[in-house]
Amino acid sequence: MDTGPIPNHPTSEPVRTVYGYISVEHTDEAVIERLRTRLTEHARAVGMSLTEIFIDRCVPPGRVVRPGLNVLLDTILRSGGDVLVIEVDHLSSLPAVRRAIEVEIEVLGARLHTATAPKAGEHQVGPQTRPVARRTIA
Repeated sequence: MDTGPIPNHPTSEPVRTVYGYISVEHTDEAVIERLRTRLTEHARAVGMSLTEIFIDRCVPPGRVVRPGLNVLLDTILRSGGDVLVIEVDHLSSLPAVRRAIEVEIEVLGARLHTATAPKAGEHQVGPQTRPVARRTIA
């Protein structure tokens, strides 16, 4: 859902709705609150419209099916928007699981944004944005 250009923003690109996502292997609410704050501050700093933050607690890195992630993906399916995470490893520290989640996001037409700078050598389309790779299945 585009909401129009940001006043006094250096580019005239429309603001895209973004949903935050946090997945942690614990229930430490102080840590979760710090992550929420980082996502919120990043979104505000770059002019994103952060609508809601979805959180999964006590999630092992190998689990693909997650309640918060399922609600997030359903929300994107119904309303459109992108996903904001602290860094891609917050989807999962396991590359295969992380890629499976990225594909789910991609299939919905959403982009994955990170609140941290990309690692050296990682391609970046816009500030703090990591595109999900596109693949054509024949």
